[in-house]
Amino acid sequence: MIVRDVMTREVACVQADASIEAGIALMLERRISGLPVLDREGALVGIVTEGDLLRRPELGTAPPKPGWIQFVVDPDRLAETYAREHGRRVSNVMTRRLVTISPDATLAEAAELMARNRIRCVPVIVHGRLAGIVARADLLRALHAALTRFRTTPSRSDAEIRAAVEVSIAETGLFPAGRVTVAVAGGDVTLHGTLTGERQRAALRAAAEAVPGVRMVCDGLACVDPPADHAASADR
Repeated sequence: MIVRDVMTREVACVQADASIEAGIALMLERRISGLPVLDREGALVGIVTEGDLLRRPELGTAPPKPGWIQFVVDPDRLAETYAREHGRRVSNVMTRRLVTISPDATLAEAAELMARNRIRCVPVIVHGRLAGIVARADLLRALHAALTRFRTTPSRSDAEIRAAVEVSIAETGLFPAGRVTVAVAGGDVTLHGTLTGERQRAALRAAAEAVPGVRMVCDGLACVDPPADHAASADR
């Protein structure tokens, strides 16, 4: 799946010279966390988000005023900060350093971009113009749809399920061949084997539950202490 498949195409936007009251009202009305900001020619010039509006004197949340020495050292930066915290126009508070994405990017790339930049939404750009926006909520909707399709997968034979579970466990790279055995009856999977840590149990269950056709996973696993030399190396 790519960004084009999940992005919102009818994007709520705000003009750079609009009041922040208008921007806030639009975010609350649409229940969204950010708005692309356009200039009068319709070009994307920034984005305003909830985070841009949290440090305000009206809320009593503005940071303490800097000392005189900071003004001497970097007056331009302090002036910009003051305008951001006290300005009444979207252009004062918006984030100008844009993080954007192509509609042909993968969802993995979109998720990585959001995580790396600690943002909730990313404008989608085509030929320099705004074509949509992709947000965390769009990824969640895609995940929900995928999980729903997973639950409605046509039935599979127990032999097919067993083979698929064994492959899923092998792909974790955590368990040597033969460490875990798989039994399937009526779509119910039972796992048997010996583990050296409780976290391995959770990983095994996750690997089995990820296989389409599995109705339930039964745990017949035993957990034992790892060999002394293994435990010692883990402690170092």
